[in-house]
Amino acid sequence: MNRPLIVAIVGVLVVAAALILNYTLQGPGMNGAKAPIAIGPGSPSFDVVRIDPKGNMVMAGRAQPGAVVVILDGEKEIGRVTADARGEWVYLPNTPVSPGTRQFSLKTIGKDGKDLFSQNVVVMSVPERDGEILIVEQSRDGGKSRVLQGPNAPGTGSLTVESIDYSADGKFALSGKADPGSTVQVYLDNAFMGRAAAGEKGTWEVEPTKKAAAGKHTIRADQIGANNNVIARIEVPFTLDPAQATMSPGDITVIKGNSLWRIARRNYGEGTMYTLIYEANKDLIKDANMIYPGQVFNLPSKNRP
Repeated sequence: MNRPLIVAIVGVLVVAAALILNYTLQGPGMNGAKAPIAIGPGSPSFDVVRIDPKGNMVMAGRAQPGAVVVILDGEKEIGRVTADARGEWVYLPNTPVSPGTRQFSLKTIGKDGKDLFSQNVVVMSVPERDGEILIVEQSRDGGKSRVLQGPNAPGTGSLTVESIDYSADGKFALSGKADPGSTVQVYLDNAFMGRAAAGEKGTWEVEPTKKAAAGKHTIRADQIGANNNVIARIEVPFTLDPAQATMSPGDITVIKGNSLWRIARRNYGEGTMYTLIYEANKDLIKDANMIYPGQVFNLPSKNRP
């Protein structure tokens, strides 16, 4: 019954495989151990479940727009989030995931008060010490599985947002890395901003036509798989300083991840023109290789003599 799970994790440590298989067989709600649960159209689902080396987890998926998604660790609720207008949701626990093997599932509560559960569950094995984290999604009947994190997982740790450049009028641009040839979709506060294809070196850039208002925002980047499913997701806080409203046209504020080369490439089309910015801001820049978040530079005309 659980053979597909075994096939999916061939090559992973045998101990981890045994832990997950044993948990799947004996875990709550599996193989008739509990009363049947309601699964059907509109059931919540997983897209991404990942853990970084520090134990921080991100979990994301889909549900009916506006539905409250309850995240379950075994039978215990550990959190709940609301799906946005696109039916997408993201859950970020406040504390790192502790070592051990556990099973996650989802449910939503309908207007009639009845629970609707996820078709699939996620079984996770986190080692006590250094070792491979293994996360596998499996259908409740054991008939289908996929590795979400582990040696055979696609796109493992490849998606990043490396820089966010913005100017006084709210115009901004983003760049980062993903699997070469993959599609990256970018959102500002869950509103779609644009998409790009990662190049041969895995770099991508998006320059939305829409502008950001002053204040706190969240940038989200999704790496899209062959079946238009989300195989990786990352969120980055982004604050447009209200003080920028009084900045002179042509000024730019440095944020984390900026470099003179990136700023020049974004504004002039050529990274080599970073010297133009350096010469115009010598009083602020002591070393062209070291600029700091919060610094405000003037961007001179490209045709400056």
